[in-house]
Amino acid sequence: MTRIVSTVIVVMLLAACSKSVSPRAERVFYRGDGAAAWGTVCKLDRRGFMWMGKRGYVSVAHVTENGTPLVGPKDEVTISDALSDWSFLGIDAARLDPDDYPAMEKGMEVEIHGFPARDRDGEVIPGVVYFDDPEPPFWWVELRDSDDGIEAEGVIGGISGSCVLDDSGDLVAVVHANGFSQIEGTTNTWAKVVPVREAILQAQGRLPPRRRTLLGVTLPRIF
Repeated sequence: MTRIVSTVIVVMLLAACSKSVSPRAERVFYRGDGAAAWGTVCKLDRRGFMWMGKRGYVSVAHVTENGTPLVGPKDEVTISDALSDWSFLGIDAARLDPDDYPAMEKGMEVEIHGFPARDRDGEVIPGVVYFDDPEPPFWWVELRDSDDGIEAEGVIGGISGSCVLDDSGDLVAVVHANGFSQIEGTTNTWAKVVPVREAILQAQGRLPPRRRTLLGVTLPRIF
């Protein structure tokens, strides 16, 4: 009995020490027309503005294009881009100021806050911004070992759209995909992300949208 009680106490202490998912991240499940997807949406609220700072959500298009949200916020998608893989919900992107969201920089320490499929508690994954992708607006984040010694693991199903936060808790990007490229001196485990700043600029027509490519060559635009 003493051993059982001790085990329970240890589990409770570990849970208490675990980092909690940011309230900016909300779990979602979309379904419709034979498609379905778990994912995460991120609040665009301005920090420190209480209810006056509420500004809808940002996520990735490959989650929010799957019909109706059955779990999570019910805000409608106002604008999205399938190639750059971003979507804005519950707000006109023209009202957003890209300067409210920090630019990504190489070496920036970040955390991914999101909800793998069916996970109600969420997960916090540490990482560091490594480099920008040859195809904008994407960047790559090297995932690091977590504080409790668990080796870096790739982002998994349901964590698409998760919030990438800097060390001040500011939203800088949302998760698009993962990767496992072998690069010496790294964990070889990556998350491909969409910077929120660039997504806003594209939505406002102030940055060119991503163009389709074939074998690395941009295809001509057909009118």
